[in-house]
Amino acid sequence: MQKDWMKNKVDIYLEDALNEKTVRRSYPGLIQNLSEEQVTAFTEAIESVNELPVSHAVVVEEYRYSF
Repeated sequence: MQKDWMKNKVDIYLEDALNEKTVRRSYPGLIQNLSEEQVTAFTEAIESVNELPVSHAVVVEEYRYSF
């Protein structure tokens, strides 16, 4: 079985304390093999232009499997 990379995205979760909820923002179209430093820098950049503080970020990788 062969594993082929298809795409990545980062979901960033923001804390909206005023409304007591978490807001998710999704950023698709990322490069393959993201490093932790790249994700951290991207998350910090998003936080710097947003009113809400970042709670956490999740990298979602999608693969296709073929025989």
